[in-house]
Amino acid sequence: MNFSRLGVKAVILAGSLAAAFIALRTWSSHRAGTAGTGQELVVSSGTISGSLDDTLKTRGFTDQERYQISKAYSKVLNLRRLRAEDEYSVVFSTSARFKYMFIAKDLKKYYVFPSTHTPACRAFVQEVAVSSSVARVAGTISSSLWESLSAQGVPPDLILDYADVFSWSVDFLTEVRDGDKYDLVYEYATAPNGRIVDKKILAAVYDGSETGRKIAGAWNKGYYDEKGGSVRSMFLRAPLHYRRISSFFTYKRFHPILKYMRPHLGIDYAAPSGTPVSAVADGTVIYAGWKGGNGKLVMLRHGAGYVSTYGHLSRFAKGISGGRRVSQGDLVGYVGTTGLSSGPHLDFRLKQNDKPLNFLKIKYRSSGGLSGKERSGYLAGMKVLLPEYFK
Repeated sequence: MNFSRLGVKAVILAGSLAAAFIALRTWSSHRAGTAGTGQELVVSSGTISGSLDDTLKTRGFTDQERYQISKAYSKVLNLRRLRAEDEYSVVFSTSARFKYMFIAKDLKKYYVFPSTHTPACRAFVQEVAVSSSVARVAGTISSSLWESLSAQGVPPDLILDYADVFSWSVDFLTEVRDGDKYDLVYEYATAPNGRIVDKKILAAVYDGSETGRKIAGAWNKGYYDEKGGSVRSMFLRAPLHYRRISSFFTYKRFHPILKYMRPHLGIDYAAPSGTPVSAVADGTVIYAGWKGGNGKLVMLRHGAGYVSTYGHLSRFAKGISGGRRVSQGDLVGYVGTTGLSSGPHLDFRLKQNDKPLNFLKIKYRSSGGLSGKERSGYLAGMKVLLPEYFK
């Protein structure tokens, strides 16, 4: 199907195979070991607690031994990036002689062996073999997308990925209805200890009474619809995750503070203070500062004459200033109630060639698509993954 795969392979790095064989042979002799010979192995294992030196100290290593082990590890591993979930094992003979140690981190095992005739240790790295599987989950919405997928055992990060795939065409906060249908095909990799180490959505469907049927499938680094068009649109469906829309685009609205009728040529998204606000499209910051009744305001210039504004912010995102390039979905600020505002919300506006537009009525605009052999290959793959949708 030529789908991009997980990229995790069971490849042993150069020079590590012989050392791994030695370790396995020694371990095998332990399993069949002879008591009292000093060759039987004792394994001490756990997760990294504090620094590597702290962990070694709890296992009884001397200052010199800890120094040599840490020195060897520092050649193949950044010791400052060890985490509490990183596992390790230390192997001793029954006569308390250090045989070897490994740390399991990021699908690799980092081994250290003592040298035979010197205090120094040597290190090597072995990549961990993983198995790849494909799963499919389908059902109907009850209450929310999150609760429905969670009830079927779909991991939280995969639910977020599913929502991201359709973020240009479905607003999962306002357009989801009970009875809407979902379908999800994903690939996952499993490490030897049973831990799932990577996941990727291969194909997805959302069929809603409000949204209609949306289909997406993976091809290379993007996702495409049932015709091979990109699911990515020029604009996101919304610039933030909001609770409700408190004011719509209108030429006649009673202003809650000024107490008279005036146009409101934007959308007010009610949300708690501090809610992250994202750029709806790729662009350049042309203004970031205080703007009268708008309070703290960010303005972005996009292609095709579009300009978007984000008003009443509590603060700007780090690095947001004039001339800064931003990508679609990048953080530009946080919801607030600065300027003429009756409560925390985002005043979002969009213009094209200086003409105000109703953002909620802008039609979906695909940012591109597949053609020729790529399109044919993609559709052939989708027929295998979702045959009932591609008859």
